[in-house]
Order: sequence, then C-alpha cells, then structure tokens
Amino acid sequence: MSRGGRVALAVFIALLLALALFCGGAALNAGVVRVRRAEVQLRDLPAAFEGKTLLYASDIDLCGMNTGARSGALFSKLQELKPDMLILGGDYTSPSLLKVLNRGSDADGRDLRQLRDRTDFFLYIKDFEAPLGKFGIAAPEDPEQEMLANLMLDAGITPLFNNRAPVTIGGDTLWIIGVSRETANLNSAGSAFSRGDCVLVAAYSPAVLPVLATSEAQDGGRWADLALTGHTHGGQVRLFGRDLLNLTTTERQYRAGWTMENGLPILTTQGVGCEGVNLRVGTEPEVWLITLMRAAD
Repeated sequence: MSRGGRVALAVFIALLLALALFCGGAALNAGVVRVRRAEVQLRDLPAAFEGKTLLYASDIDLCGMNTGARSGALFSKLQELKPDMLILGGDYTSPSLLKVLNRGSDADGRDLRQLRDRTDFFLYIKDFEAPLGKFGIAAPEDPEQEMLANLMLDAGITPLFNNRAPVTIGGDTLWIIGVSRETANLNSAGSAFSRGDCVLVAAYSPAVLPVLATSEAQDGGRWADLALTGHTHGGQVRLFGRDLLNLTTTERQYRAGWTMENGLPILTTQGVGCEGVNLRVGTEPEVWLITLMRAAD
C-alpha cells in the first residue's frame, strides 16, 4: 500500500473511532435520567397543600433499549422520592428510526411491539405509590387512546385526556387539568374555574401555551397557576446551536427549563426517553420533583 493509501486508511479508522466514541457517549448520556428538584410558589395554593410534592415525568418514549421493563425499573427507583402526586405527560412510545426510514415496512409488527412495551410499562408502575393520586395525559402521537386510558385505569392512574380532576385534602381542593391536543378549547376549560382556584395544567407540548395565555377564568383574569409541558426533548441532540428534532417556533421558545410569563410558572421538561434512537447530545433525560409552596401575599 502506498504512503497516501496508508494515510487515508488511518484517517478513515480515526473517523470511525471518533464516531463510535461520539455515539457511545450519546447513548450513555441518554441512559442516565436525572432527578431535578424545584420549589414553586403559587398564589392560590390551599394551605393543606403547602409542602406537598409532585413527580412530573413526560415523554417516556419506549423505543429500542428503552423497554417497558427498563422504564418500570426507573420508576421503582423513583419511588424512593415518595412523591405525593404523580403526573405523566404523554408520549409513551416512539417509532424506531428504522421504522421511520422504512415508512411502513413491517409497520403492523412494529406497532404491536410498541403497544406491548406500553402495556408492560403500565403493569410495572401499577404499584407506584402517590397518596394524593396518579394522573396521566396523552399526546396526539399516542396510539389507541381508548386502550391507553384503560391501561391507566388498571394501573390506578386517572386519565386526563382534555379533562380535569380534583385533588382534595380535607376541605381544600387543587385541580389538575390535562391538555392532550393543541386544538383543545382552553377558553371553555378556563370558564370552569375562578381566579381563586388553584389549577395545575399538564399539557403535552408548549404548543398550547399561547392559547393558555389568552384564556380567562369565569370571573376574568388568569386561571392557571402552574403549567407543565414536554414533547421537545430539549432538542434531543443539540450541535452548534441546532436541534436534531424539528421543533416549532413555540417549542424552540420553550425548549427546556423554567420560564415565568405574566406570573405563570412554566416548566418544559426534556423528558425521559428519546425519539427514534436512544442518543442525546447537549441535552439530558430528566424527571422533576416539584414542591408546592404558598406565595406570600
């Protein structure tokens, strides 16, 4: 082999090694779920809920190595946090990158595998304890939503697919509303509450936030006290300021973390799983343990 050929081969091998190290690091990063903690002060929080905690986990995205059993084992560890409430934010399965590329080749078999993984996941978390309740929303991408609602009910989880549920302690009530579609009529939802009610909104995506911002309570003004969203994965793979995922303008604006708008605290989680392939760069899988506190007058 000529000197030029040896140099080219060495460069090629070096590039392969660099790619392998990059993918290996991205896969390891995707497999370590971080527990983030936050304390939020809510103006309308009833006294009985002072100091109560909720665990917010979204975008489980069962796919590839992220099986129902593996995510179930994660929640067994999360039980050690002893949250008072659990909120699941939708997107429980994800089609593999291979399926997306093949566009329907063996689609039925792959979809059945996703449904089996999802069933396994809810069986594994059936015994998860949250004394004030477990709640789950659905994303538009979640298939067979009637089946999903039944899985949740069997696991002791209240399905909130564009509806609401009260959480009560003594005579005090806190409301949780689930928003599963961008086209959900949030104005009608707001008319069910007054400004003095304490309402936590769990939405599948930041796409609903512009509508939420203009929705008013039955007596006027803002009715939501806390907004929890997901779906963005933080971009999943961020290189040179660009996202692997195709995010909308609103999703880029609320890509990840906390923001405050007109007194409304908003959290966009980067999610637990990944879309298509279990790789993350520049983002981290996470769940949030949120402590509710009463805001000072």
